[in-house]
Amino acid sequence: MSKIGNLRANLKLLIPLIVAGLLIAAILLSTPMGSSPNPLSLALEGGQYTLTSIGRNNESMTHFVENREEEARDLLTAALASLESARARLTAAGNTEDEYVLHMVENYQILAQASGVMSKGVENLLSVSDDLESALDHYWRGEYEEASQNASVCLQILTPLVTEFERWNQSLNDLNYHYIASGHREQTEQAVKQYRSAMETYLQYILLLQSLLEGVDYLEMRQLIDEYLRQLQSAVSRGDYNAARELLQEISRMLQSLKGQNYQNAAATASQLDPNALSGEASEAAQDLKTRLKPTEGIEGLEKYLESLEKYLEALSYLEQGDLQSAEQAASEGLAGLGQGAGQGPGMGPGQGDLELQNLYLGLTEAFNSLLMRIRGQPEQG
Repeated sequence: MSKIGNLRANLKLLIPLIVAGLLIAAILLSTPMGSSPNPLSLALEGGQYTLTSIGRNNESMTHFVENREEEARDLLTAALASLESARARLTAAGNTEDEYVLHMVENYQILAQASGVMSKGVENLLSVSDDLESALDHYWRGEYEEASQNASVCLQILTPLVTEFERWNQSLNDLNYHYIASGHREQTEQAVKQYRSAMETYLQYILLLQSLLEGVDYLEMRQLIDEYLRQLQSAVSRGDYNAARELLQEISRMLQSLKGQNYQNAAATASQLDPNALSGEASEAAQDLKTRLKPTEGIEGLEKYLESLEKYLEALSYLEQGDLQSAEQAASEGLAGLGQGAGQGPGMGPGQGDLELQNLYLGLTEAFNSLLMRIRGQPEQG
C-alpha cells in the first residue's frame, strides 16, 4: 500500500512536469533548436494578424452599411481576435535590441492602433443602430423634432471617436515602408485605403445625424413652403390669381429668411453629405437632406423659379383680358428668366445637380411653352 501511495504522489508531481515539457516542446518546434522565439518572426506574424484585422473590420463596416448587422457583428468579433493576436506578438517582438525589428514593430503597431479605432467605430455604429433607424423613420414621417432627438443620442456616442480616427489617419502617413516586410507592402497600402474608407463612412453617418439635428428649423420651414406651393398650384388651377400672388409673396419672404446664418449652417453640413458612401434608407435620407437643406445658391434658384412663376400668372391674367401681346411678352420674359435662373452656362440644364430645382424648372418651362402656343393660337402638342 505504501508503494501505491508513493506512486500516486509521484504521478501528481509528474503531471505538471509533463505539461511543462509539452509546452517547451511546442516552443522548440516553432523556433530553432535551443533558441528563444525569433523577434523577426514574431513581428511578421504580428503584422499579418494586424492586416487581417483591418480587412475584417472593413468588411464589418461594409456589412453594417448594407444593414447586415449580424454579419457585421461576427466579422467584428473575428477582427478583434486577430487584433489581440497581433498585439501579443508585436509586444513580444519588441523585446529585442535589433533596430530593424524595432522599426518594423513600430510600423505594425501604428496599423494595429488604426485597426483598433476601426473596431471601435463599427462597435459604436452597432450600438446606435436602433436610434439611427428611429431617427430616419421620424424624418420620413416629417417628425423632425423627434428625429433630432434620436440623432442627438447617436452623436453623443459617435462623435468622441472622430478625434481618434483623425489622429491615426495622420499617423498612417508616417508609415515607413522600408521597415514593412516586402510581402506585406501591397497589403499595407490596401489596409490604409480600407481604414480611410471606413473613416469616411463613419464620418458620413455623423454628418447625416448632424443634418437631422441642426436642420430641424430649416426642415420645418421647407415643409411649410412645400404646403404653400401646393396651395399655390391649386389657386392657379382654379384661376384665383390674387390668392396665388399672396402665396408667392409669403413663400418669397420665407425663402429670404432661409438665407440666415442659422439655416445656412445646417445647409453647410448637409452639403458635405455623400449619399454614395451609404446605402438603403440612410443613403436616401442623405440625398433628400442634401436637396432640401439648400445653400444660398439653391435658394436663389427657387427665387428665380418664383419670379418666373409670377410672370406666368401675369401672362395668364393678360390672356384672360384678351391682351395677347402683353401675355406673350410676359410669358417670354418668364421663360427667359428660367434660363437665367439655371446659371449653368450653355448646354447645361436648369438647377444642374439639384433634382428638385430641375423638376420645378422643367415643369414651369413646359407650362410656358403650352401657354405660348395658346396665346399664338397654335394647337397644343400632345
